[in-house]
Amino acid sequence: MLPEVYFLRYAFPCARNLVDLRKTMTEEEYEVMRKAVETDTPMDRKYLENTFKKAMQGFRKISEDIWRVEVIREYFWHRHEENLSKDLPPMVKRLCLVREGTLVKQFGKAFKVVFEDGETRIITPLYKDAKVGDKVMVHYGHAAEKV
Repeated sequence: MLPEVYFLRYAFPCARNLVDLRKTMTEEEYEVMRKAVETDTPMDRKYLENTFKKAMQGFRKISEDIWRVEVIREYFWHRHEENLSKDLPPMVKRLCLVREGTLVKQFGKAFKVVFEDGETRIITPLYKDAKVGDKVMVHYGHAAEKV
């Protein structure tokens, strides 16, 4: 998978905050990004770097070669929480955590996911072949990938 596509699966859920809370992304830009995620279409690296500056700073703490899937995975799986803005509301911070869960029930295009601590949520997958039983990484109400 191209690193730009992989990155979008994790970063796209944050884009809603850029529209609603930060006001640094327009609704039109959000829709373009949503379509790119849905079709696994890579977006321009410079645009992504300018849009998600904080994530890019975190990537550079891992490696100067930031456009590798391994770097993106390391950041979101293990370092994303430390990079969250201190001014985010507690509920938003909780949703921003990247956590592993299991898809246990399907409701149309959405799934019920259960986490290790027993918490359950309804999420939507950002990968096409999601099915009950998949172990997934969840970020802000979306399953970014099957693990």
